Amino acid sequence: MTEFEPGTEVVSRLPLPSHVIVHADGQWRPGWLIGREHEETGWIGLVQYEGDDGTERTERLPADRIALPQSHGPTERAS
Repeated sequence: MTEFEPGTEVVSRLPLPSHVIVHADGQWRPGWLIGREHEETGWIGLVQYEGDDGTERTERLPADRIALPQSHGPTERAS
């Protein structure tokens, strides 16, 4: 269990754009939900976030890798 609650409801109900936390490259990172699609397998969010190298990335991620940020909370999964 993470300190964030990812899922379909987050991706399907947030206004666009919205500040979110995304699970990418093995850790939770701050990002923006900028689009969404409902596919046969479920909701997919189009997100932007900064990678380890400082480059802005735009990716399509499944809803279970997108969560609402906690108020000023950590951005990495607890080990």
